[in-house]
Amino acid sequence: MKKIIVGILVITNSVIAQTKTVAATELKQPKLVVGVVVDQMRQDYIYRYWNKFGNGGFKKLINEGYFYKNTHYNYVPTYTGPGHASIYTGTSPATHGIISNDWFVKETGKQTYCTEDPNVKSVGTESKAGLMSPKNLLVTTIGDELKLNTNQKAKVFAISLKDRSSILPAGHSANGAFWFDGSNGKFISSTHYMTQLPTWVSDFNSKELAKQYLSKGWNTLYPIAGYTESLADKNNYEAAPNKKDTAIFPYDYKVQLDKNNFEIIKATPYGNTITKDLALACLKAEQLGKGKQTDMLCISFSSTDYVGHSYGPRSVEVEDVYLRLDKDLEELISTLNATVGKDNYVLFLTADHGACDVPAHLMDVKIPGGYVSEDELTKNIKTHCMNQFGDSLVLSVINQQVFLNEAKIMAMNLNKLVVEHVLVNFLLTVKGVAEAYTSEVLRNNDFIEGTFKHLIQKGYNHVRSGNVAFSYNPAWMEYHNKGTTHGASYSYDTHVPLLFFGSGIPKGSTVKKVNIVDIAPTISMMLHMSFPNGTTGKPLEEVIGK
Repeated sequence: MKKIIVGILVITNSVIAQTKTVAATELKQPKLVVGVVVDQMRQDYIYRYWNKFGNGGFKKLINEGYFYKNTHYNYVPTYTGPGHASIYTGTSPATHGIISNDWFVKETGKQTYCTEDPNVKSVGTESKAGLMSPKNLLVTTIGDELKLNTNQKAKVFAISLKDRSSILPAGHSANGAFWFDGSNGKFISSTHYMTQLPTWVSDFNSKELAKQYLSKGWNTLYPIAGYTESLADKNNYEAAPNKKDTAIFPYDYKVQLDKNNFEIIKATPYGNTITKDLALACLKAEQLGKGKQTDMLCISFSSTDYVGHSYGPRSVEVEDVYLRLDKDLEELISTLNATVGKDNYVLFLTADHGACDVPAHLMDVKIPGGYVSEDELTKNIKTHCMNQFGDSLVLSVINQQVFLNEAKIMAMNLNKLVVEHVLVNFLLTVKGVAEAYTSEVLRNNDFIEGTFKHLIQKGYNHVRSGNVAFSYNPAWMEYHNKGTTHGASYSYDTHVPLLFFGSGIPKGSTVKKVNIVDIAPTISMMLHMSFPNGTTGKPLEEVIGK
């Protein structure tokens, strides 16, 4: 009997010891992941404004985190919708399907917006601004996989001024995605996520912060004479968002406020600040990072894009919006440290694309650049087809792609491949066009990674994209001669910052080239869960180990 009791005690002690060992070796992972995307942030902005940044924002992320200095987009076009989708899905438009902000739909013969959805209803507004969902996104996001991995217990939220910059990061199964409605100055959502706004969002909206911020007007944060990293405030390369305004400081928004039009806040630094305010309200109200599972908060700062488009990347306005964003980031980081704890969260910061210098400015200083009229180009393509085939054959020219009327081509007994080749040869004669490819070439060829051909191919979805894809020479664009845009395959649009900061992230940096699609598998490895189901990127060993 004693032997039996002793045996039982030995077995019991062994089980207890094993249990303690298992408990001691439980997988450690952050309680919260914060994804920050700065819309239209070029990599060189970090260095250009370095001496004016404080120590708690961008500098803190770089000095205490890990900096990938040579991060690029691996496809074109480099737009907001595809950028946010690629960051959070770990793959390119060829796979996730968000080929642009807007594109031509072959089945309907009409254009669609990347997140529009007439089958949902607006939440928090009477306008159509809430008729949005992620239905066009063909794959899962980090947040979707996190929800699956925790049996829906994880909380996933996304916040931005732009609907696409909130919805595409949030993914399909998030707890909430919120974006700004300029018609009422409130953050809203859609019935894809909820039937009514959470109380904390309604309470936030009731503060009317958009009105409070805009009533201050916009002047430079510091004396304007010190903004030496930028062109003179008054120049010929800028156009204020409100065309009646002169593009010089200070700016006053009384006219817009009198009309209860809050859309203008998007093109001011206050758009970033109010986004930060709502993100902090979400962090507190939803107690993110306080539960047993990992939560996720996606924040996209969009004002940098609106300001960049209007004034260009070398404007005082762009410099000022980044100096103010630096302070917003400092408040975000300090709040996360105080409420979640630095050892309990991981934050990554990147951008959805860069921006080109204003071509008019480049040409004035004897650097090549130029403009293409999309309307004129479309007219010339149709005329060429008419001359060659007796019919224009063109349904749409959008996003540097030509969509042909394939039904008519068949009815006329024309060879589609021949028509595509004729168009390619014509496009290569157009001033400003650098390259052009048929759908057959993009489907069947395997281009070398990093080449411009490869970038076009990775942005080409065989179901949704057109018959011919083309690209312009560096610093050429379809745009007016004031302000700038993006979308090209060149480094000014593809090269963006990538920073990791927080729990378990080593201090350091590297100049090795990495791709934007590497972010999602890296975060997934940190969380010990499945990659988003379309992932083509690779985990970054420097921040997760081998």
